[in-house]
Amino acid sequence: MSDFKRAWVFAGGEFSSQHFPADVLLDGDLVVCVDAGLKHCLSLDLQPDLLVGDMDSVSPELLHDKRLADVERHVYPSKKASSDLQLALEVLSTRAVSEVVLLGVSGGRTDHMLFNWHLVLLRLWPFKIQLIDETMHAYVLEGEQGVEVRSRPGQTLSLLAMRSCEGVTTSGLQYPLRKATIHPGDTLGLSNVVETCDASVEISSGLLLVMVQRLN
Repeated sequence: MSDFKRAWVFAGGEFSSQHFPADVLLDGDLVVCVDAGLKHCLSLDLQPDLLVGDMDSVSPELLHDKRLADVERHVYPSKKASSDLQLALEVLSTRAVSEVVLLGVSGGRTDHMLFNWHLVLLRLWPFKIQLIDETMHAYVLEGEQGVEVRSRPGQTLSLLAMRSCEGVTTSGLQYPLRKATIHPGDTLGLSNVVETCDASVEISSGLLLVMVQRLN
């Protein structure tokens, strides 16, 4: 039996049911709600396993919903040194989780959005991370890693270096890279095009966002 375990983390940013890839939800996956992300989760009729945050964006009535009666809660004061989403990742870092998918991480205030996406830089997290929003499904590669992306021919794929990346090699893309180097701010990886259904990206070192543009 596989030890793989995924956590779906609903943050309080912009969200649509179309952002949630329900076809890959498995029994035993962990569903985590971060403050107002609770509303996104319940809109999908999902049962939360864990609530995290100061809950300042959730109504008292919703917090007393009978569906949440036995849900584990980590409630923090509103005056704190970390964001609710960071605290949720810290909680998950103590669990047997192999992968974390973040939803509702974009929209609203630009500073909030940038801090959410930059949480991948905070530390060496003990799980793989994906981020999904209105326009992108992003995979995080760190160190010597690779990924075969969920994509279809014609989709735009961009590679954004969060830390300098060495050995960037791609397959199934219109503009191939082989053992390339991409530094933060470099546009070398901007707007490539997926050509095959098994497109992949790998790196030998660094921290890279593999960003696949969502098709409407």
